Amino acid sequence: MGNQQQMLKLTKTKQFKPNSVIVITGASSGIGRELALQYATRGVKLMLAARSEEELKEVCELCEQLGSRAYYKITDVSKEEDCKQLIDETVKIFNRIDILVLNAGVNAHSFFEEFKDLSVFKKIMDINFYGYVYCTKYALPHIRKSSGQFVVMSSISGEIGLPYRVPYCSSKFAVTGFFEALRTELEDFNVAITIVCPPSVRTPMRDHDLLKKHSPKDESEDRISISECVSMILDAADRRARKIFFPFKAYLSVYVRPIFPDFVDKRLKQKAKL
Repeated sequence: MGNQQQMLKLTKTKQFKPNSVIVITGASSGIGRELALQYATRGVKLMLAARSEEELKEVCELCEQLGSRAYYKITDVSKEEDCKQLIDETVKIFNRIDILVLNAGVNAHSFFEEFKDLSVFKKIMDINFYGYVYCTKYALPHIRKSSGQFVVMSSISGEIGLPYRVPYCSSKFAVTGFFEALRTELEDFNVAITIVCPPSVRTPMRDHDLLKKHSPKDESEDRISISECVSMILDAADRRARKIFFPFKAYLSVYVRPIFPDFVDKRLKQKAKL
């Protein structure tokens, strides 16, 4: 990861504001939880969102112990009204939003032909894509006002199609396309969109696969830790970077694939696990 961090540091200086108001979706576990805790050590103001109240409340209390003024809102991002209420309540409490971290997500691993019920595709799109769209729609006026930032958790799966992840890749390609298009509309308003494309990360998300029978148990060295992932996210967000890939071999895969597509696809298929 060192090469990627060095490249990032050559692009932009850090611009983080310690008094920021930050909204994080998917904050009850995994990457979202660790992001909340790391931001809390900076003394920011936090609004944490997820579906599990018990876990959210625990994270919120930990954030307050670390020095943050933190609140939580039970939110199902697949429901537009929930997303609207999340943003409305944040503004009601803090009077602004500086950073919206879009992190909620689900997955389903299987061969496409084995999907018996295509409603799984809709559920994944509702959470992974429309959940981002809904929150962005209602937060955008406030982000524009504060010259703020969207930190968007996409994936290497949003840049390169991977086997056994057809619905997940579809949702992440949609996320990447949506925010790259939105960035062009916001270029005159000093609004940053940071798209984060990590590889496979050791998170509880893999234990909540929508198709339990194919929940992958891969513990290979290729999976990075949550702390490694969050370190890269924070560095990119602080620098208001446009998009980051990590580790460095993921960066290479994305940019080498257009030149040697057959070679890269073959390597990815060899390493992919169901």
